[in-house]
Amino acid sequence: MKRDLGFTLIEVMVALIVFSVVSVALVKNTTTSLRQSGMIEDRTIAWWLAENEMTSLRMLPRTDDSYPNSGTSREVVEMDDTSWDVETTVEATENDYVRRIVISVYRENQEDAKARLVGFLGRY
Repeated sequence: MKRDLGFTLIEVMVALIVFSVVSVALVKNTTTSLRQSGMIEDRTIAWWLAENEMTSLRMLPRTDDSYPNSGTSREVVEMDDTSWDVETTVEATENDYVRRIVISVYRENQEDAKARLVGFLGRY
């Protein structure tokens, strides 16, 4: 008797099970990579916004009118088709001629800051 060449039903089922397990692992890995890529993109944009705000403060002329007083301000900035909240906190230091600047950037309607930049601004 000549045996037919080919796969049995059991062999096909085992192959499908192995393929499905591998496929699930690949999809999970791809999903994780995409999520992490989005997080890195958000942090990068937030960092750029924080640096832009710090640079804008440092570029202002240092007159009595433009030297920042202690307090917190918040503004909405559009970048990459997304709204971002940029919160700037100015704090007094032991030296009257130096201010501590804390810039926190949030994705709109989120409580966790994507970036936080701390710097100092001198009077002269």
